[in-house]
Amino acid sequence: MVKIIKTAALSVAVTVLAGCSLNETANSSDGNNGAVVLTERYSREVIEAHLHGWYNKDVLVAFPEPDSAEPVAAPAVEASWDYVPGVVAKGILDTWEYYQDSVWADAWYKSLCYWGLRQQATDRGGILDELNCTKVFIGLYEGAKPGGKFENAENAAYFMEQMRRGAKGLAEHKALYSINIQGDNVQSTKDGVSGGWMHKATGDPAKSYWGQMWCDGAYMGPALLAQLIAAGATEGFDLGWDDVVRQFTASWPYLWDEEKRLLYHVLFTDVTENRNGKAIYDAGHLYECTKGQSTMYKGQRDQVPNTIYRSEEFWGRADGWYILALVDVLEAYMNVQRDKVQCTRDQVPSTVSHSAEFKILHGYLKELAEGLVARQDPMTGCWYQLLQYGPEKCVTQGVDDTGSPQYTNVAEGGTQCNYLESSASCLITAALLKGTRLGLLDYAEAGKRGFEGIVKHFLTAGYDITSSCQSAGLSKDRNGTAAYYLIGKDVPIQDNTEGKVLGAFLMAAVEYERAYPPKAATREK
Repeated sequence: MVKIIKTAALSVAVTVLAGCSLNETANSSDGNNGAVVLTERYSREVIEAHLHGWYNKDVLVAFPEPDSAEPVAAPAVEASWDYVPGVVAKGILDTWEYYQDSVWADAWYKSLCYWGLRQQATDRGGILDELNCTKVFIGLYEGAKPGGKFENAENAAYFMEQMRRGAKGLAEHKALYSINIQGDNVQSTKDGVSGGWMHKATGDPAKSYWGQMWCDGAYMGPALLAQLIAAGATEGFDLGWDDVVRQFTASWPYLWDEEKRLLYHVLFTDVTENRNGKAIYDAGHLYECTKGQSTMYKGQRDQVPNTIYRSEEFWGRADGWYILALVDVLEAYMNVQRDKVQCTRDQVPSTVSHSAEFKILHGYLKELAEGLVARQDPMTGCWYQLLQYGPEKCVTQGVDDTGSPQYTNVAEGGTQCNYLESSASCLITAALLKGTRLGLLDYAEAGKRGFEGIVKHFLTAGYDITSSCQSAGLSKDRNGTAAYYLIGKDVPIQDNTEGKVLGAFLMAAVEYERAYPPKAATREK
């Protein structure tokens, strides 16, 4: 548990709007056909341990305490507008939505309401990670809208305004940062990925991921768009379900390995130049993609100018983002269709399963779920950092990295082996449990084993979450090899509740608790 020692009061100039002020591990088999299930409410324990203290990479950050003289206690700093706090906030709000009838959950919403009213969604395209944070306002709107638990017209209007800012940003991203559309963004004749959204294409040219689609981006972009459509926040923008579906039909055929039944991390349409003509990737670790096929051969873009490339490895968290994105998109799609025909939330209109869009995405979801369940560690129920290997895959600094200075996580001659990774395990578990709850999948047992393995292997007695990869990506100095994902400079293992695993853990926990409701603890009665 992060312990925060309060020091001198932090000066924060804020305007508090109405409705935003704050005034045991055990097992059981009851009601579950004899199956042993966890009975502690882990979502609550973890939120209350970390609402006001968790890590964004190596920085201790917090959501504020609205009624405190010191809303954010040093040494923590207030969470900024960034995709990592956004993932944490979404996990908290998903949990609050399920437990909102319990008074002990009120403080969670009020803290995020207080924080959210002082944030502004980005309305510019270019970086899908930043746009993803808009999801926070969807959850906050649910609490403030007419009939919501914290109904407040002024707050609801503000949250809807921010959702529309996010929609504006997605529309700009579509217009300026889709592959193969206009001006200097013409990607030769690579029609197979035309219309796919680049993961990040602005800012420092040396850090721009021009022409790249990442598995991560499926969660950050199209999943957000689907939820904004369902929330009624996209009217007037050139955005629709075809844009959502296109992000998956553009990426899936080139990232999916039919033999391994997994998704590679990144595809590339342009590997030798960014907008300033500078090299952006080491082509020696790229592999040519042929639509619908697996590994082909290493190639150079000047030899095959219209080739689409993909990276080398299957990163656990990347596949986790993608599968959860598919579940979230299909949920939003079903909700919109239900509203059209006035079905209740536990009914699925017949028009849904027969639609072409639904069939395509549902097919992807079922294939990926099957592939990931096949890679679930039989001993622990968790998943590895590199999905196609077990713990026998090891790399040595100064040997497997060819002496590159980019590998700095272990000492010279040090070895790092593949390891069970918590954020991937949480994302995949959340997707399996949620997909099963929604009737999209049938992996209740795999999801159950996943969450129970997470609690056993990654959750400490003080409710810290361990064994999370800090970060990973593909760029000029990050070549996507197994050595990179194990000893790369930006992939250290964090044991102090880093935000990406915190948010993912909460999403998994609340789905487990929906499936196996814990008994009320003494303090809740």
